[in-house]
Amino acid sequence: MLALITETDLLLRTALAVRERRQSLGLRQIDLAQRSGVAIATLRRFENTGQITFGGLAKLLVACGMADAFLAGLKPPVMAAPASIGEFLAAAPKPRQRVRLRKTD
Repeated sequence: MLALITETDLLLRTALAVRERRQSLGLRQIDLAQRSGVAIATLRRFENTGQITFGGLAKLLVACGMADAFLAGLKPPVMAAPASIGEFLAAAPKPRQRVRLRKTD
């Protein structure tokens, strides 16, 4: 699948979302660091660069109350149900013909 953002963009946007959530909760960096168990230096680096381990990110998401939204974002999109049986049958994969190879002497 084609991605419209780069890995760096994803990291920075994630860091920005966590920072904005921290600020909306009225927490200073030191407060979130203590609440989450993430070192203050790690939190500062994350907010500036987006670089953090997955375990560190998980701690921050839980401490900020963002874990459920994060997990919801990982679910595959729900496809709409077909409107009719004809639409359902048209969307079904077509059976492939088996090709029989002939033996050559």
